[in-house]
Amino acid sequence: MKQFRTIGSLAVIVGLVAAIGLYSNHAVRGSDHQDSPSTLARPGADITDPYIFPSPNNPSNVVVLFEMHPLIPSGQGPSTFFDPGVVYQMNFDTTSENGGTFPASGITQNEVIQMVAGAPGPNQPIYIYGPGKPSTTGNTTTLLPLAGAGTIGQAFTVNGMQVFAGPREDAFFFDLAQFLKILPDRNAGSKAQSCLPILSGNNTCPQGFNVQGSDTLKGFNVLSFIIEMPRTMLEAGGGPKIAYWVTTNTSSGN
Repeated sequence: MKQFRTIGSLAVIVGLVAAIGLYSNHAVRGSDHQDSPSTLARPGADITDPYIFPSPNNPSNVVVLFEMHPLIPSGQGPSTFFDPGVVYQMNFDTTSENGGTFPASGITQNEVIQMVAGAPGPNQPIYIYGPGKPSTTGNTTTLLPLAGAGTIGQAFTVNGMQVFAGPREDAFFFDLAQFLKILPDRNAGSKAQSCLPILSGNNTCPQGFNVQGSDTLKGFNVLSFIIEMPRTMLEAGGGPKIAYWVTTNTSSGN
């Protein structure tokens, strides 16, 4: 069976405090928008952010969210489609041996949900595989048996999960101008001794973000892969934590 290699990955660690408080505590490990030549060359495989949070409509459910293809201009979301050569994969460790933290060796990739898109277009097919235990783990993946299908931009149900795949406004708030002042090495913004490296600039080195920041990503769209599912699907292991990370995989890894 054909295997696919990872091109991008981002992770979230989720605390299992109690059944009611599940997923109230999490640490996001990163946000990625056009951060490498490979993702610039293949925006459909460029992960922006993973999210996980309680369902606002059903306390028994949890929402897992996977966003990719950053910086789609306003109004162009409906004409942007998923890359049919990419396997979009949600990865979970629902057992969390020894209460480990990602990506320590204690994390086990024991459950995945996969999405593959068909030919691009306004009725692009969306195919869902899983959830299930992966036959290959790590930097390679193999498709699970097909669970169901739907259409881009339209909600549908598969294996008791509510699924949506399509364009949405980028939910990540990022003040790029202030970021470049805090890390002046990105644009030679400061020569203050407190800033490293010492560069030409205006002798200032801001150490934090403004209370009223400016959202650089406001108005930009991403493609979102969203699933709402029963919490019980992720509680089976009963460990103190759940590891959740997302990957984009291609046949060549680029």
